[in-house]
Amino acid sequence: MDTYQMEQYLISYYKNNAKKLHIVIDQIFHKYYGGTEGKDMEEFYGVGTDVLTDIFLNHTYEPSKGDFDGYVYRSLRFAMADEWKKRYRDKRMAKMEILDEEGNRVKVPLYDLSLDAPAGDGETAVIGDMIPSDFNMDDALSERMGNFYDEKVRTFLDRLPEKQRRIVEMRMEEIPVGEIKKKLRLSDKQYNRHWKEITSFANINILFRKENRTKSEREEMKMGTTTQTMENCKTDKISVASIIKKIDRHTIRFDHPLQRESDQWSPAMKGNLVSDILQGNKLHPLIFAEQVINGVPIIWDLDGKQRCTNAYTFSKNGYKVSKTIRRWMIKYQTIEKDEHGNDVLDENGFPIAVNAEFDIRGKKFSDLPEELKDRFLDYSFNYDQYLNCSEEDIGYHIERYNDGKPMTSPQKGITKLGTEYAELVKSISNMSFFKDMGGYKISEFKNGTIDRVVVESIMAANYLDRWTKLEDMCKYIKENSNPAIFDDFGDMVGRLEKVMTDNISGLFDSKDSFLWFGLFARFAGLGRNDRKFAEFMGEFARSLHSRKIKGVSFDDILEESKATKDKGIVTKKINHLNRLMNEYLGIRQGK
Repeated sequence: MDTYQMEQYLISYYKNNAKKLHIVIDQIFHKYYGGTEGKDMEEFYGVGTDVLTDIFLNHTYEPSKGDFDGYVYRSLRFAMADEWKKRYRDKRMAKMEILDEEGNRVKVPLYDLSLDAPAGDGETAVIGDMIPSDFNMDDALSERMGNFYDEKVRTFLDRLPEKQRRIVEMRMEEIPVGEIKKKLRLSDKQYNRHWKEITSFANINILFRKENRTKSEREEMKMGTTTQTMENCKTDKISVASIIKKIDRHTIRFDHPLQRESDQWSPAMKGNLVSDILQGNKLHPLIFAEQVINGVPIIWDLDGKQRCTNAYTFSKNGYKVSKTIRRWMIKYQTIEKDEHGNDVLDENGFPIAVNAEFDIRGKKFSDLPEELKDRFLDYSFNYDQYLNCSEEDIGYHIERYNDGKPMTSPQKGITKLGTEYAELVKSISNMSFFKDMGGYKISEFKNGTIDRVVVESIMAANYLDRWTKLEDMCKYIKENSNPAIFDDFGDMVGRLEKVMTDNISGLFDSKDSFLWFGLFARFAGLGRNDRKFAEFMGEFARSLHSRKIKGVSFDDILEESKATKDKGIVTKKINHLNRLMNEYLGIRQGK
C-alpha cells in the first residue's frame, strides 16, 4: 500500500470530527470495558490518534496482516488495553466492575479521582470538566496525517504562550503526559489548567476555520460586513447552522478584549440550552456590534457568546447533555416505518407521520434522531446588531448584555478599562507567574478574578492614594495611566517569577496578591537583589506576620476589619508590610 492510499484510509477515520475513530473506540469499550458512560474518553481517543499516527509514519500495516480496518481495530484494542492497565494497575485503589473478554464481570481498580467529583476549593466544576476539553486536541492536530505543521497548526501554536506551546509540541511527539509534567515541572493542577486553556473554544476554533472560500461565500461575507445604513441598530434572525458556518469561517468575532471568556456555563446550563433549542423555545436575542477599524467594518459578538459557542460545540459532539436539565423528553414527528425499516405510505403514496419522543439526557448531537438534528440546526436566534460603534459603545453594550449568566464584578469592572488597557491586563494575567505559581484557582482564570488581581496590583503599585472600588479603579486607570505603567508592572511580575519559591507562592492568591505586588514596587526602588524580597516574604510567612510594630502586628490588622478592600485598611496593611520589610533589610524607618 503506497503512502497516498495509506493517507486516504487514515483520513476516513478523521472525517466529520473523527467520527469513525470515535465509533470504533466506543465499540471496543462497550465490548470489553462495560461502555463509555462516566469514563474519561478523551485520553482513549488520544490513544487512537497515537495508533493511527504510528501506522502512517512507521508503515506498520502490510496486506499480509489482513483487512486494513481489522488491523486498525486490533491495534486500537491492544493500545487501549495497555492504557487501561496503566491507569488501573494499583490494586489498593477502590474497585469498579467491567466486562472481561469473555463477557464476565470483573473488578478493577478505579482511577485516582472520579471525573464527577467536585474540584474542591470552592470550584463549581467537576474534575471531569477540568481535565478533558470539549474536543480531542490530538485528533484535531492529526487531522492531516503526516503534515502536523500545516498553516492552521502553525497559527494555533503561535498564539499559545511558550509553556503551552511546548506542551502541545510534546503531545504531538507522543511524549506521555506524565513525562511532560516532569520535564516542565508542572503539578497535576498546573498541567490541567494549561490543557484546559489550550483546548478552549477560542484556540480550537483556529483548527476548524475554513480558509478557502468560494467566490459566492466571499461575496456573502463582503456584503455581510459592509452594510451601510442610517439606523443605529437592525434586527434579524440567524440559524444555528448559519452560526456554525460563520464560526468555522471565522466571520463572527468572539475575542473582543472587553468580553469575558468562553466556557462560563455549567453542564446543566449547556444542557438546558440544547433542550430549549430542540423545543423551539424563544431565547434572548444575540447582540452583535459593528465597529469600523481602518475603514473595515468588523462584527463583534457582544452577548450570546455562550449560546453560540455551546451550540457550536454540541454540534461537533463536544459534550453530552447533562442529566440534570429541566426538560429532557423532546416530542417530534417522524415517518412511520415498517418492520423492514421502510417508510409506510398511505393509499395515495404519501408518507404517514407519527408522534415520537426522545430522551436527550446523556446524548451527544450524533445520538439524536435525524429529525431532531435538523430541528437543532434549523433553529433561529433573533439578533440585534448595533452599527458604527465606537470602543465606548462596545464596552457599554458588553456590560448591558450578559444575561445567559450574569457577569461577575471583575468582568463588569474590566469593561471600564477600554480596549487598549483591557488587552494589556489580559496579556499580563496570561503570564506564567499566574498560571504556574501562586494560590490561584482554575475558575479564577475564567470569571475575571485574575484580571481583577492585575488591576488592583497596578493600583497598589502606582496609585495607592486613589484606591477605590474596582469599577472606579478601571475608570481611573483608563483616564490617567499609560502603556509604560503596564510594561513596568509586567517586568515586575517577571522578576518575581525568577525568585519565587514554594514556601511563599501561596501568599500570592486572589485575595492578597495586590499587597505583595504593591510592596515589591516599593522594594524595587531600593536597588537590592530580588532574592532579598523573597527571603523577606519567607520570613513573614514563618514569623513576621505576628511581629508587632508600635504595638500592632499584621495579624492584628487582619482582625481589626473584615472590609479587606477598604482604602484605609489597604493602606494600613501596605504601610505595615513596608515597615516590616525595611526593618528586615536593616533600613532605618523614614528613609
